[in-house]
Amino acid sequence: MSISPLIRNGFEKYAQGSSEIALPAVKDLFLVNLIPLNHPIVVALFDEVRDKKTFTLAEVGDMFSKAKKQLGGYIDRLDLFVKYDVNEDGFISREDLKTCLREDEYYEEDELDTVIDLVMMFGDVNKDDRLNYKEFVRMLRDVPLE
Repeated sequence: MSISPLIRNGFEKYAQGSSEIALPAVKDLFLVNLIPLNHPIVVALFDEVRDKKTFTLAEVGDMFSKAKKQLGGYIDRLDLFVKYDVNEDGFISREDLKTCLREDEYYEEDELDTVIDLVMMFGDVNKDDRLNYKEFVRMLRDVPLE
């Protein structure tokens, strides 16, 4: 099983050299990965392990995998956001967009700035010249792709 770098790094931070982390730390990892703890699927997942006090990296990875499989599109948006957040600062900047759009090779180089301007015009609600996750999801939901 492949464990996401976000989960692995978060686990290591909480574990501080130990091979296990406590349940509150597991929940924090879900939150950091933008998975809502109050979603019925996540509530049921944590209910299955309610008597367990500590978790190994493999167990946390398995829980995240189950959540990802059951939450479907929600996690697909998260994966896309993580892909476009090249510098991993929790935001998609103009530079992040340019890097990804170049890699995707869908647009010509001279089109990139125009595309990025449009993305920011539609998505950057608070006008800070970057997209947070909420803005990104709203943009994907609200902007027609045709």
